[in-house]
Amino acid sequence: MEVSLQLYSIKEETNKDFKKAVEQVSQIGFKGVEFAGYGGLSAEELKTLLEENNLYSVGTHTGLKIFEESFEEELKLNKTIGSKYIICPYAEVDTKEKVDHLVKLLNTAAEKAAKENIKVGYHNHAHEFVKIDGKFPLDMIAENTSDNVILELDVFWVAYAGIDPVEYIKKWGKKVELIHMKQIDTLKANVDMGDGIIDMNEIKEASAYAKFFVLEHEEYDKPVWDSIHNDIDYLTKIK
Repeated sequence: MEVSLQLYSIKEETNKDFKKAVEQVSQIGFKGVEFAGYGGLSAEELKTLLEENNLYSVGTHTGLKIFEESFEEELKLNKTIGSKYIICPYAEVDTKEKVDHLVKLLNTAAEKAAKENIKVGYHNHAHEFVKIDGKFPLDMIAENTSDNVILELDVFWVAYAGIDPVEYIKKWGKKVELIHMKQIDTLKANVDMGDGIIDMNEIKEASAYAKFFVLEHEEYDKPVWDSIHNDIDYLTKIK
């Protein structure tokens, strides 16, 4: 399995030296990255950094406020660096009105992004599985967004919410173009790939329509790079 890295996973390293951290990501064996901030670099500087390290940009996580106020600027930057997706990583969705607002934002952004051959997406946590009028907010988002709006399914948070991530991936099929590969244990902690309860082989098998698999790791019981090494070694063995 070819694996990309969500750079939020190494935020302490990117905060210290963004370029050096990205270089190390390439050296470890990742082929792509997903951004969560740009380290103060311009679009051209980011493009050069990726080229020098033989990396591609899967896409970026960008806040709801940018979708509301400055999406065109974000789109221009991501076109320059070759991103395939612009992802909203979090939104409050505890009322139907908030879900409707999010859906409208995503659809509007997706229409603009499509002109640049970029798709828009939404990344889940666990709160999208707290029902509103008998329905999961994530289902409401998936049902009411255009084909150019995809789901980036974070399997850790799906499992955290008590939902089987394998079945949920199958449920939404073509809508699930990105998978966040993130492991959970019985105590609901984020652990190294080999130490958790999600069968990542089953995730891969279920993800027939996924274009990219992105590693994300947020909690560590050892040095960051040790866990990242463990994770990529584990995932690259999956066929």
